[in-house]
Amino acid sequence: MSIEQFGVYVLTMRDETRIASIERQMSQLGMSFQYIDATVLEKSEHADLPIDSDAIQGRYGRMLTKGEVSCFVSHRRIWQQVVDAGKPCVIFEDDALIERELPAFLDRLSDTNAPFDVVLLGHSKKDHRRKTLYHFFEPLKRWSPIGAFKLGRGFKTWPSGAVGYVVTPAGATRLLEASTTIRCVLDDWPHFESKGVKVQEVRPLLVWEDFINIESSLEGDRQTPSRRKIFFMARVLRGCLRHLQSRKDD
Repeated sequence: MSIEQFGVYVLTMRDETRIASIERQMSQLGMSFQYIDATVLEKSEHADLPIDSDAIQGRYGRMLTKGEVSCFVSHRRIWQQVVDAGKPCVIFEDDALIERELPAFLDRLSDTNAPFDVVLLGHSKKDHRRKTLYHFFEPLKRWSPIGAFKLGRGFKTWPSGAVGYVVTPAGATRLLEASTTIRCVLDDWPHFESKGVKVQEVRPLLVWEDFINIESSLEGDRQTPSRRKIFFMARVLRGCLRHLQSRKDD
């Protein structure tokens, strides 16, 4: 299988700046794609799926916003399209920043026998300008080589975004079966793993969220200078320990 045999979908809100950015990148990468219009709900209760409020409150200590419910419903619609297409697909959100190495990785991925339902290509809310440091902080716990790339799972499995990922038809089927009721945010991959979905990640990451055009996305992550320094030192120590524990699968 070659890269041309992957379906490519871009979930979009039809924002002009985002459209211009994603179309420029896709043209540079030589990738054909199809837009999927995002679902925008006026109220969470308008979703066409039941919402398990008790499960959500118990997991996060809060309820989902209408934006999170809209996101969940939007991606679920794409999963059904993956099943219907009968081939693996790459799904992007329209604020994605895509590394030029992505096509090479997809070519390698198509030839691997490594088991996966979903491959996370990127993490949301992370600054691509500091990607070298981020890769040091977040290595894979166990991994297999895929050409120049590593495929595996990280040390911490947290909701890491859905800015870019690959999903197989079998994986999409499992995601659909695990999401007939909304019990989590869309990118709570640990929840889906608990339902039998095999989730992997690539290193280096190949997709980032565009913080240049969406500056407000950084606001919630900012810390005071003193706390930031302490937090940074703790992450450096943790990164060193994780690299000592990181290992290649036999």
